[in-house]
Amino acid sequence: MAKSKAVTKKETTVSKKEHPASAAAAPLTTKVANGSPYQLDPAQVERAATALIKNMKQHAQEKQEIEGKKNLLADDEEEAEQTDVPIFLTLATKQHIKEETRLKPSKIALPHSIQPADVRICLMTADPQRQFKDLVAHDSFPADLRAKIGRVIGVEKLKKKYKTYETRRQLLAEYDLFLADDRIISELPHVLGKTFNANKSKRPIPVGLTMQLPKDKDGKRKRVVRSPDAIAKEIESALHSTYVHLSPTATTAIRVGKLSQQPQQIVENIEAVVAALTGKFVPRGWRNVRALHIKGPTTVALPIWLADELWADEAQVLEEPWKPAIKDASASKTSEKKRKWEEWEKEILDDEELAERRERRRREKKRKSKEEGDAAKVVASISKERRKKLKQQALESIKTPLIAG
Repeated sequence: MAKSKAVTKKETTVSKKEHPASAAAAPLTTKVANGSPYQLDPAQVERAATALIKNMKQHAQEKQEIEGKKNLLADDEEEAEQTDVPIFLTLATKQHIKEETRLKPSKIALPHSIQPADVRICLMTADPQRQFKDLVAHDSFPADLRAKIGRVIGVEKLKKKYKTYETRRQLLAEYDLFLADDRIISELPHVLGKTFNANKSKRPIPVGLTMQLPKDKDGKRKRVVRSPDAIAKEIESALHSTYVHLSPTATTAIRVGKLSQQPQQIVENIEAVVAALTGKFVPRGWRNVRALHIKGPTTVALPIWLADELWADEAQVLEEPWKPAIKDASASKTSEKKRKWEEWEKEILDDEELAERRERRRREKKRKSKEEGDAAKVVASISKERRKKLKQQALESIKTPLIAG
């Protein structure tokens, strides 16, 4: 309990130092009587989001003033990236999320999209790609969404046309968002290579372009391509969602907003993400959550929720402080050498020779013990005589002559 409070005080001090305009610190652990024992405090989340946005904008302005005048060589894309800097929610758990690393991320719907309005999309599909191109070009497919999809490309064409590192870099820079058929999502890391794998913000996002029909008379299932309207809904859902890559770790970062959004929009996105994490993805829910922070790519992390208890289960708490076993390293090494020596003797020596050696060792040990005992007796006797002599000298020194009457 004391450690958790100390962390809270320290992190609140850091946030005040970095953001002077932030409000006074408030309790970061909120409990309620009904439902889940824990919940977010919307006021605290809004204070942190407001301070974070203000600090990020102030830092960008100071950077521009230091660099001087506007860079005429910078294009509109670079300016847009400065205003759309991502904001992340970091989740720290008490225990590792015990789930194997998966290539397919988990989707969480957001009230406010974190994608730019003029996002450029590349749609990667299973072969043949022609049928998906025709579906995107169909009249029932929304025109405004069609304008955002710059390319529809199949797996085989990806393998043939984008073999080199340079061509993959060009493809990565050409589009803002990459959507991929969920049937090929596990193949893409090998097809696209480290160019895409190293850039977490542009990893392909799975979308369902096909659906599975019920079993037929023979008990088999078939997959059919969705209609243009259904595919458009899948893409719209991907644009209004964020994705979390769960792995066996105690810390996870999820993108929940961008710098151009209002603090209230970021608060609503955070509430949606936290509700999904504690209700579906984090084992034991709130009991396993240790801390929640929000931060920019290069900013300090501002706390929005901290746990009072550092344990997920009451059975893990000891009644008394844990004390590690004290081991004597030298004694353990000596005993290990002795054990190996005895094993070697058993393997090499005959029974008679081994018995004779052990008897000789026993007599030597007995002789040393006797000598040590005799030496102790001599020391004790000497000290006893010495004490007697000192006592006699002390008594003689305090004698006084008799006084005649």
